[in-house]
Amino acid sequence: MTNPGDAPPAGPRGLDSYDVDALLIELGADDGSAEEAERNVCQTVEDLYSSRSRFQMAELLDEFLDGRRITPTELLHTVEPQRQLDGWYRHGGVLDRLAQAQSLPGRRTPAQRLDELKRLEQEAMVLTVQRAHKGSPPAFDARTFAAAVSSATRGGAGFGARFAIDAVLAAWLGESGSFEVKLMRLLSLDGDALPPLGAEVIDQVIGEILASPAGVEELFGWVEGLRPSLEMLAQVWRGEAVAHPHTPPVIRRLAAYIGAREARFARHGLEVTLHRALLGDGRLTPGNSYDARSIATVMDELLALGALAGKLRAHGVLMGGERTVQLLDRRAALLLNEERLDAIMKGKSHHARLIDLFTFESVAFGEASRKMIVGALLRQLDARDFTQRLFEHARTPRARIKALADIQRRVRQSGLSDAQKDKYARMLDDIQHTYLRTNRIFARIAKDKAPAVDVVMEFASLCAEGAFTEGKCAAAARELVGHHVRSTAFLRGYLTRWKNETEGRAERFAQFFGTLAVAGTPLRDMGTLHVLLADDEPAARAYVEMILRDLGIADVTVAEDGQLALAAFEGRESHYDLIICDWKMPRLSGLEFLKHVRAVQPDLPFLMVTALATMIAVEEALAHDVTAYIAKPFSPEQLEEKILVLVNR
Repeated sequence: MTNPGDAPPAGPRGLDSYDVDALLIELGADDGSAEEAERNVCQTVEDLYSSRSRFQMAELLDEFLDGRRITPTELLHTVEPQRQLDGWYRHGGVLDRLAQAQSLPGRRTPAQRLDELKRLEQEAMVLTVQRAHKGSPPAFDARTFAAAVSSATRGGAGFGARFAIDAVLAAWLGESGSFEVKLMRLLSLDGDALPPLGAEVIDQVIGEILASPAGVEELFGWVEGLRPSLEMLAQVWRGEAVAHPHTPPVIRRLAAYIGAREARFARHGLEVTLHRALLGDGRLTPGNSYDARSIATVMDELLALGALAGKLRAHGVLMGGERTVQLLDRRAALLLNEERLDAIMKGKSHHARLIDLFTFESVAFGEASRKMIVGALLRQLDARDFTQRLFEHARTPRARIKALADIQRRVRQSGLSDAQKDKYARMLDDIQHTYLRTNRIFARIAKDKAPAVDVVMEFASLCAEGAFTEGKCAAAARELVGHHVRSTAFLRGYLTRWKNETEGRAERFAQFFGTLAVAGTPLRDMGTLHVLLADDEPAARAYVEMILRDLGIADVTVAEDGQLALAAFEGRESHYDLIICDWKMPRLSGLEFLKHVRAVQPDLPFLMVTALATMIAVEEALAHDVTAYIAKPFSPEQLEEKILVLVNR
């Protein structure tokens, strides 16, 4: 056995079945110095009773212990189980292989270590015969157990006191024929009056039960599926209240116990069970349609693995530490090895392969699997004929530029290093820029042209879809689209095409503004505008207000003359985004109102409505900084054009 001291062993080990060869590799001393290996090997009989040795017994002897429903503590402190162990059919094989693992060239041969192990066993048997609890098992509750611990430690809390407490507790637990009952009994002893050594003894035995395959089956067998079972273990490990309606009372009490105390041994027992399960070949996802060569199957399992890793973490600490990381990585590496990756990639286009690799990279867990996936990904990106391969299955210009942008987006979102992201993002932008220039794609919306509305909207949609690579290409596309959508010619053409459609104009405009916003060339959202409308003619006011509503402008303040318009403006000078005002109004003309507005808001868009668009009138309005004017009668499209131009100057 190994000498662990009092703390649980670092990197706890769990086995899906009794696997001595795998265990010997882990117990070998070739990963540290000879001195360290020597310190970790039991030399005295007292070393057998340390926490680490007990947990190692739980793994080495799980078949023996589970068959008798006893813990290592009960084995070490009860005569009859020790006699049975001596005649157990696997006893000699365990000792032989353990002796091989703990031999040390130049210091100890396997034969010498085997003799030492046999000697330690005999000494432990003698100790048990001498000190085991005699007579009827005690009857404990929290108060009487605390008193027994205090009595045993009155002369000090050394090995003898600990042995006495373990022995009497083992006798009491021996009355129970199941791990569930043993656990309930142990939890009933916990209390504030319990001395520290008593709390440590209870915690140790609880940990041994939780490290036992049979114990875990009794306690958690009601949870169906590997992933839910492991998530339940993690929840109990965190000491959280278990909300599942079918949770047995013993599990609720266990979680409360772990949450209220340090419970390092109980947590360690759960970690041993976690590692045993991760070493097994059970799948985390339901197995009704498993196909090892299907990307969907592999992705489901990898995603489940990543989700499980998240559930195993609490307050920045991973349940089971580095050993858990290694086992999760091992699972991922077995799930997605080179052979399986090649099978998944076989027969797919270059673009499809890249998408699959980026998808795997996003959920890769652990160093080994991640290194394999990133290596395959970089080989695809660095291929000398990369562009030719990518374009083989993307035959139209639209499909090709979108394929390049898609790959660039995945590069930027990946877990590659910053230097790699920058390198491949620039490479893809350069490829697309060359393609756009060679095929004169941007020539269709050059600044010196007046392209059709459909052409501008096509490029706006491409921008909104992210079809251009970020860098030179996306910047050029946004600049060209932005130049045209703000021009009077484009706005007039766009409004004219919907001239005869009176229904749903507001929704159509909202979609138009939304497309431009996503494209990165936004026009002012009409739904956010606050407009002050002043006109003394009811019919004219209603007509303009209707056009505003059709544009999607909901916040319209209406004034029936210039004086009321001034009253609505004063005190809210910063509220309005646009003023539409009639020239001729009683009490205060539009021109006088304009003067008041310009005194406090020199840049506020002000649209003057006039029936007399004479040169003198226009010059007078311009002299007072009117932003624009429109002459009656005007069509809805004419007013809409004016508004769009004004608020997007």
